[in-house]
Amino acid sequence: MDQGPLRWLLDVGLPRSTHEVIDAVHVEDFWRVPGPAGIREAVALDRTLVTCNQDFRGPSDLRLDHPGIVVFEDGVADHSEVERNLLHLAFSIGRGDHPISLRSNRFLLRPDRAILLIMPNGAEVDVEPWKQVSLAPLPAVLSGRTELATA
Repeated sequence: MDQGPLRWLLDVGLPRSTHEVIDAVHVEDFWRVPGPAGIREAVALDRTLVTCNQDFRGPSDLRLDHPGIVVFEDGVADHSEVERNLLHLAFSIGRGDHPISLRSNRFLLRPDRAILLIMPNGAEVDVEPWKQVSLAPLPAVLSGRTELATA
């Protein structure tokens, strides 16, 4: 799915991007009411809102066509962490047989660990289930157990 260029609106509290790696603007660069950015600003600018505001998690009935919401679960240290995780999100939702659109969806980022899609009922579903580690029993030879044959 070609979503076109991804454009981000970084909320208050997120570090400013100093490189041109992603197309991001910071909400503090606009004249507006002080405080966290809202979905209205994101819709007006047609940019995906990137925030640490946990109020965007949980059940929601947003009946508004919006360019998407990305919530960082924890604070982020610097602009490179923001950029790296947004690039990973863009890659992850565009891969596979059924790509996921940013538009009208909410995502939770656990920096450098997980990307979750936040469903309307508030459930958080892993976008990258292929990363889950599963262990199979080791064959006897690899586990160090050897059977002695009796003659």
